[in-house]
Amino acid sequence: MRNVIIILSTLLIMTRSITGCRKNLHVDTEIPTPYPPLTEQRAKLATRQWVTPSRILDSSQIINDLEYLASDSCEGRKPGTAGHTRAMERILTRMRLAGVDSFNNSLIQIFRVKDSIQGKDILGLIKGTTFPDKYIVISAHYDHLGKAPNGETYYGADDNASGTACLLALATYFKNKPHPYSLVFAAFDKEETSFEGAYSFVDQWVKQGRLAIIKFNLNMDMIARSDSNEIFASGIRHNPDFIYAINEVQAKTNVKLLMGHDGGTQGADWTNQSDHFAFRQKSVPSFI
Repeated sequence: MRNVIIILSTLLIMTRSITGCRKNLHVDTEIPTPYPPLTEQRAKLATRQWVTPSRILDSSQIINDLEYLASDSCEGRKPGTAGHTRAMERILTRMRLAGVDSFNNSLIQIFRVKDSIQGKDILGLIKGTTFPDKYIVISAHYDHLGKAPNGETYYGADDNASGTACLLALATYFKNKPHPYSLVFAAFDKEETSFEGAYSFVDQWVKQGRLAIIKFNLNMDMIARSDSNEIFASGIRHNPDFIYAINEVQAKTNVKLLMGHDGGTQGADWTNQSDHFAFRQKSVPSFI
């Protein structure tokens, strides 16, 4: 799970530009691209020195969580099913073992959008050592599509058991090594139906008048696959103040960490394709 180490390194570095950084949502083709074209990024990374890997997180636990969430027991994790409940219970157990704190004495935030099936976000908290009243939200959705009409299971190993397993590993790590900023570990529900869990979370902070203290959202969705040993940090085009974090992490990993998929390079724009979009719409800086 080399991609998990990249995410961890980004979080450890990301303290310099967070305070007070909020971006305008307005997006068009006139926004300058603050990074080189992909061809130049790949060429530069191809000539860097090899980095000796170090084991920081419990990779066996990450794989174990991923395998369980993508197993027959969880039935594709569709909200309202027994498999989804099993997945939720696994995440709750791992959060409790990590020792994270909760909001309002519960790790679960229940929501419902109109007449839809009830959703359950799972939210853990670790207070910061320097800026306890400023928050970074680390998120990953744990729901998926369930089963097809013919009974075939959509296991969702990459989408998004991978991000959820990473979230749990990071919660364990930061409980033992707290970050300067308070960290919210958000396992969002019902991402597959228009990011309902993320919107519910953001709406709650808006109603409480507390959205301004969320300084960043790092969303992890489909982080497990790359035949070319590449992973993208998507969102730099809209948050150029954070490019330093990507540049510094590139020197700490043998994985090719690229910038793109935010309207500044060829390929799909991912900045509106998952839960981070709920934050971005409220001008909270975000990466995926």
